[in-house]
Amino acid sequence: MCTIHITPRCRRPARGQVFLKKLEVKGDSFSFTLPSRLFRLHPAPNPRVIYASDARTQGKVTGMRLLLPSSTDELITTAIWQVSVPDEAPFDVQHVIQWILPSPLASLISDDTWLWPSVPGTPALSAGDWPVMDTDPSTLRRVRRRSFSIIDNRNRKGYITRRYQCFPLAPLPEDRKYDSLPDLVLHPEQETIKCKEKHYSQPL
Repeated sequence: MCTIHITPRCRRPARGQVFLKKLEVKGDSFSFTLPSRLFRLHPAPNPRVIYASDARTQGKVTGMRLLLPSSTDELITTAIWQVSVPDEAPFDVQHVIQWILPSPLASLISDDTWLWPSVPGTPALSAGDWPVMDTDPSTLRRVRRRSFSIIDNRNRKGYITRRYQCFPLAPLPEDRKYDSLPDLVLHPEQETIKCKEKHYSQPL
């Protein structure tokens, strides 16, 4: 079985807030949705960027470890973020990521480039270069370190309402200790049921 470590990330507008409503996960033979109550929202070292992490974690831990129900050749996640800006009604944006999976699948793979080992076969990306949803491109000049696909759709006011991008997941050696990696694994069916009575979401 494969466990993926991913962190939904969104850069909030200069004068606004963001909130993760849900995360949709699709593979060859499975599809499920993780609701907001399973996540805690917290700022990245760059305070404009918001991370969504497993609600059961704290401290330096970021993201979630998610057990895939079955093996898959294709993996797509869609993070639905709600954006609130002054003088505007809240609106939803979609961050769609088609993950480039290693072959064969390893037991633990991650999108955190800081954790990637320096071994042959690891994608050639700089540490800290990872997928993030931008909502207000007018205040940001994105640095492209690697030409993975990014396609943005915008509304009439210029806000990005849908971003599609491709990004690789790299295997992590399981015999190493990772301070930022959750110890708990999220089992989609079990955790969704277990957390129904608890409200974990943290609107900003």
